Amino acid sequence: MSHPIRDYFRYLAVSDRDRQWGLYVTAGGFNAIAPGDPYPRTGHPREYAFAWSCGRVLHEYQAHYVTRGQGEFESEPSGGKAVDAGNAFLLFPGVWHRYRPIAEAGWDEYWVSFGGDYVARLVEQGFFSPVDPVLTTGSSDVILHAYLTFIDRLRSEPTGFERLLAASVMEILAGMLGAVHAHGTDSRNLEGIRQAKLILEEDMTQVPAIEKLAAAVGMSTTHFHRVFRRQTGLSPYQYHLQLRINRAREMLSGSALTVKEISVALGFESAFHFSKIFKKKAGQSPHHFRRSIQPPTVR
Repeated sequence: MSHPIRDYFRYLAVSDRDRQWGLYVTAGGFNAIAPGDPYPRTGHPREYAFAWSCGRVLHEYQAHYVTRGQGEFESEPSGGKAVDAGNAFLLFPGVWHRYRPIAEAGWDEYWVSFGGDYVARLVEQGFFSPVDPVLTTGSSDVILHAYLTFIDRLRSEPTGFERLLAASVMEILAGMLGAVHAHGTDSRNLEGIRQAKLILEEDMTQVPAIEKLAAAVGMSTTHFHRVFRRQTGLSPYQYHLQLRINRAREMLSGSALTVKEISVALGFESAFHFSKIFKKKAGQSPHHFRRSIQPPTVR
């Protein structure tokens, strides 16, 4: 994988078929802006060009990642924000915005422009918001690797590269979210959460006592609960319950065990309780789930 040592950008035509995929890429690139360099660079299509004095409104999303330098960002929902190395910022369709590196610092900036129903759902569900577009990710190998892979694909056009570019965008966004959650959490806490997840995965039959789980990884109960939820989006109990439901799916699809036998194996109070929880989490009863994945009988 090559590193883009000089400015590079490319714009793509998007077909109806690309849009049907749910996530499509319209452009992307890399800028190395030295102190005092003009910004933005020239040569972009009219609908993407902008000046700091008037800003811009796009009809799609963009995700930027700054790895060196400093700058500033402003949008109508967020107001003015400082941008430092190790920050990402997102642009949203229909939202006025402007951004630039500070003249005396410059910046190195990776960016990708994209759209689709998939991203709209992420915004609707609160993963990203125009009110909080600048993300503190820190220096992230995951995000950088995803951008470098994206640019390599943009340059080389491997077979199916439109879908591969979309996959890179998913990795970029996932990397940003993961880095935001991890930022400010020291390595000991992260290791403690990893250990706790292993403990939960090793025994799916026992509902965890959070006090014992926290003590096992050397944290207070309150601190452990807070860090665990921040890293996983779930409480330890809900995380453990989701593991049991996932295992129940595997057992329903890959074994001949009855619903009652599965409920006992996974430590539920009763088959009735298991069925009630499974339906709430999976959207259908264990019996309906099993029938839905069984091949039709050939007559």
